[in-house]
Amino acid sequence: MVNQLAIKARIAQLRAQGMVAEPHTWISATSVTKKGKKYTYYRLLKGFRVKSEKEGEQCQKKKLLTKMVQYLGTANSTAYKEMVKAIARRNEIQRLLKRLETLEKQVNADNSQPRKARQPVLTTLVMELMAKFEQLQEEILNVKMELEEYKKLVKSVTSHQSPVTS
Repeated sequence: MVNQLAIKARIAQLRAQGMVAEPHTWISATSVTKKGKKYTYYRLLKGFRVKSEKEGEQCQKKKLLTKMVQYLGTANSTAYKEMVKAIARRNEIQRLLKRLETLEKQVNADNSQPRKARQPVLTTLVMELMAKFEQLQEEILNVKMELEEYKKLVKSVTSHQSPVTS
């Protein structure tokens, strides 16, 4: 049981660290040559499957289609770096959820008497709200720090200006 709580706590911690990428999304690189110099740009893609039909018969295989979700810029851009972190968080959460599911199956198999779920939807909602609240607190703290830096900058600029006499 302690393992399950630790996994749930880690999932909440990951969600609180920042944005979590949507499922079935990945980063794609595109290289362009301009004036003999090679530039690489990144974008976020989302994949989804659609049934492809051949004339007169249905094909069992689904075709993968992609759609660009967001332009991320170069490898040095903050959007790219944040999305790499978001995808890493998503992958870690998915891995932890699979482990949690395995543990829950083991616990359920070990118990001879099946238990009723104790409001799993409500628990999930509360965990998501807590994660969002922590994320908002972190954003507020970042904005406060930026405001303080801005105030210092304004103060230094105004203190270096001398009064103009006519």
